[in-house]
Amino acid sequence: MRYLKAFIMLSLLLFFLTACQASTLTDSDPSDQGASHAANDRTAQAAENNPAAIQISGPMTVSHNSLFSYLGVDIDLDVALIEGSYYEDWNPGALMGRNWQGSFQFVIRDGSGNVLRQFDIDRSFFQQVNEIFELSFADYNGDGDIDFALGQYGTSNGNYYQLYTIREDYSIERLDIADRQHLFASGGSRHAIEFEPWGDAGFKLEYYDNSAGKTFTNHYAWTNNHFKSASEQ
Repeated sequence: MRYLKAFIMLSLLLFFLTACQASTLTDSDPSDQGASHAANDRTAQAAENNPAAIQISGPMTVSHNSLFSYLGVDIDLDVALIEGSYYEDWNPGALMGRNWQGSFQFVIRDGSGNVLRQFDIDRSFFQQVNEIFELSFADYNGDGDIDFALGQYGTSNGNYYQLYTIREDYSIERLDIADRQHLFASGGSRHAIEFEPWGDAGFKLEYYDNSAGKTFTNHYAWTNNHFKSASEQ
């Protein structure tokens, strides 16, 4: 009986010690609680002072392209945001993800990174980028200079593109398309596409029309210093 009483007393003592220890772990020090509130206040104030979009006031490259295999010299063509903002939007939608928005330029650099030429991109057409991309190059009009398409988001069926060419002096010119400001095509990335050559000086593209439920093919030929739609089927 004496041993039983001793065992019961020891068990009760261990129970109270354990209960006190658990209570100590869940309680917080008043001084720590004050520090936590102060830290939360500083975080809230910092959030209020910093807008969601990061303002950009210098070049930020969104596309870097080596032209060595096309020109035979160590020259690069970049697409750079020169003024605007960067923000992230992870809500489902066409522009979900990382976004660069504002004024962009084509920048020609030599192998050492020195800027040789700079050209503003028409902001009424191109002002939003939401992925790092590479351009595709080809001689679409058969004049010996390399051409490329620059794109902007269009619809779920395809994107809008404008065509440009790089001259021998590294100037960049937009190639005219008769009766339209831009091309609409499916199958490329949002900001770049490589068209399939067609004929001696032309190309063809495809686009999907969900209202008709089928894909159309459009052919363009270089005539009188501009591309003109040759057929659509």
